[in-house]
Amino acid sequence: MILYVNGDSHSSGHDAGGSSASYGKHLADKLKAEFVCQATPGGSNNRILRTTREYLKTNIPDCIVIGWTTWEREEWSHNGQHFCVNGSGHTGLPKELQQRYKNWLISKDHNGLADEQPAHQEIWALHSELTEKQIPHLFFNCYLYFQNIGIFKEPKFDWGDSYLDPYGDNTYWNYLNSQGFKSNNWYHFGADAHRAWADYLYPQLTKIINESIITK
Repeated sequence: MILYVNGDSHSSGHDAGGSSASYGKHLADKLKAEFVCQATPGGSNNRILRTTREYLKTNIPDCIVIGWTTWEREEWSHNGQHFCVNGSGHTGLPKELQQRYKNWLISKDHNGLADEQPAHQEIWALHSELTEKQIPHLFFNCYLYFQNIGIFKEPKFDWGDSYLDPYGDNTYWNYLNSQGFKSNNWYHFGADAHRAWADYLYPQLTKIINESIITK
């Protein structure tokens, strides 16, 4: 069995001891599965979508878990390379992109509201692809959630059991904070919180996997 995990710093186990101490590794151990993690700190949802689809071109995991990041982050391509773009600074960006980054930082809606609807559509597209491929998957929101979807023109989607509270505030950060775990200044939790999040996701993930086995 292969468990594939993608996301941002939360899913990479940043400040918790790395991916070997992350919630994904705890889930893989519970499932007795091989653990593949492509999460990276500072990564955008566009990066998650791209790398997940690239992985699926040559691999078929038994289950996928993705922790979606905040909506405003982007990924820029330049000279065949991909760069993570967020509000934390432009370390690593080539000189040619640094002025673009400064302009982006000034003009960007860092609350993510302008990017919420496109993210909703793009994540639904991946969900639909995975459903068609019959790959069990569990999505959750790390910090933001789709709080404006369904209020204006954009309709809510029926995700079934594949997305943990997409339109509510039961996010990774809110849940762990409610359980008494304390994050650092970068909103990262320690290894004990990662274990607790794995324990929280495990029943839902095994339910999805078992239902997939029955329907195949």
